[in-house]
Amino acid sequence: MKNYKVIVEEKLSRIIDVKANSKKEAVNNVYDLYKKEEIVLNEVDLKEQNFIEINDVIKKEELILEVIDYLWKDEEKHFEESEKPKNHIFLKLKRLKEITNE
Repeated sequence: MKNYKVIVEEKLSRIIDVKANSKKEAVNNVYDLYKKEEIVLNEVDLKEQNFIEINDVIKKEELILEVIDYLWKDEEKHFEESEKPKNHIFLKLKRLKEITNE
């Protein structure tokens, strides 16, 4: 028999209704409540479970980086030529590369 390493992930989430003057203030207010443990997520808030063999995660990240590298130069060039639109796919590639390398 072989040994395998399996990642167990759980996603907990809850919608909090909060009054605020802006989105930023609303997020900050909920963050503060969470940090003070006035909001505590539990089994009722379980939304997703994943069981992933660790080598699959590594392969997925390697594939993502390969696709990013393949598209990078062409999309960066098009982004520059298009006067850097805010909704260009290059910005998504850039963010994906950042979070994949974290």
